Amino acid sequence: MKEVKNWLNIAVRGTVFIYLPLALLFYWSYRSVFSMGPGIHWIFIFLYLLVFLRWLIAKYRHQSSEEEVQSFDGLDRLIEQGRFEVLDKRQAEMTVRPTFDIPFNLILNDKITLYYANSNLRIEGPKHYITVLAKNIRGEESLWTRKGVSSLKFIYIAFIVLLPILMDSNLVWSMNVLRHNSFSNVREEVEASSDDAAGNSMVNAVNAGFAVETEDDIFYVENDLNLVRTDKSFESKDYLQQGEGGSWIRNLNVVDDWIYFTKGESLERMKVDGTDHSTLYSLSHLSEMQIKGDWIYFVSWKGDFNVYRMDLNGQNLEQLIDVRAKSLTLHNDRLLVSYENRDRVESYDLDGEDPRIILEDDADDLMVWEGHYYYLGEDNELYRSEIGENSEPELIKDDRVSAYLLTEQGIFYSLHSRDGIFTMTLEGEEDMLLSASEKVEGLAKVGDSIIFSSEATYGEKIVKRFDMEAGGFDVLD
Repeated sequence: MKEVKNWLNIAVRGTVFIYLPLALLFYWSYRSVFSMGPGIHWIFIFLYLLVFLRWLIAKYRHQSSEEEVQSFDGLDRLIEQGRFEVLDKRQAEMTVRPTFDIPFNLILNDKITLYYANSNLRIEGPKHYITVLAKNIRGEESLWTRKGVSSLKFIYIAFIVLLPILMDSNLVWSMNVLRHNSFSNVREEVEASSDDAAGNSMVNAVNAGFAVETEDDIFYVENDLNLVRTDKSFESKDYLQQGEGGSWIRNLNVVDDWIYFTKGESLERMKVDGTDHSTLYSLSHLSEMQIKGDWIYFVSWKGDFNVYRMDLNGQNLEQLIDVRAKSLTLHNDRLLVSYENRDRVESYDLDGEDPRIILEDDADDLMVWEGHYYYLGEDNELYRSEIGENSEPELIKDDRVSAYLLTEQGIFYSLHSRDGIFTMTLEGEEDMLLSASEKVEGLAKVGDSIIFSSEATYGEKIVKRFDMEAGGFDVLD
């Protein structure tokens, strides 16, 4: 029982006075320097605590040891030479304490008692201090009694201790973000013409932004690698980007005379005529990219799938919402975020504040349309839920949907299990096959057209267009 009480005393003192203050200091320092959370899951913090307490108890638990000495006289002077101070000395008993090992000697019990009888010295106290004191008495040199302790040894020990935290944290990523903000520069500053200006429609942005339109032009991705510009009647065709290999182009957004897009781990922009091409960001794959006003919002893969934003010039990159996001939708000046392994969707303002739970369900590719939330559930089935009501989610397509698009004429969608483009009403009725196109992806709405990518022959993709007014399909050559 006495041993258990000793261990509990060490554990409580170590947790309250050492571990928790250091954890809070680390978190505060990290937030102050990098303006983001360290990215360490609470379960690892708990595991680190268990490892720390195991080490602390093993090192400072109460122990007894015996040493042979010729005489008790003069032992106090010998002990004081080894960085211990004598607190009390009697005829055959002495109490000492270490003057090293701060802060542990201030927080834990550091008293050592020595009992002398018949050339035998019994030492009782914390194990670590007994070990050091016994070496001093025997005239052996220890790490703490050397006059010049190697700095490299301390650095090595500190590195080994901190390595698990460094490996689990976002330290490398955070330093890259800091470097990005310090050296980011562009030749021409871009500002949105309006705070309400959106870079793409919500339905296109949620579908990875394969196409976007302006008042005069339409831009779309062809064969994953080519960025095409055409007019509203699809009669012209200019290649702004063209490649035979490399990273895929996604997340098209237009701000005034500039088009923004992702290419692998880069976020790039150019003028809509193809000039002034530059890279704004190259730290990590990003997804769910959407532009509102002067800000680009996205989910960073290497940033632990947190929600980030930066301005239109690639500057002021910052972590906005410290969650592992599954889906991000920008709607009516609110960020709608669904999480990995959490059955709920929360709404935040554009500064990542004011969180509100809007939906308690597993949701991906969330869209808002005519008073309802539409989303893909856990098994990629399509659901909708009435906004502001506590009603049960309504299943409107009981098959694995790969992509869907909401329009005034209903829902256009594709399936994992079957080739083709399908359509149905917003209520899930009048379900029908429109086209038997193979391996459909990249659904987007521009004007009165639905465009999408389809595989014509093995490895070759073509872009098809469905005219919602005329009801026919054609290939965009």
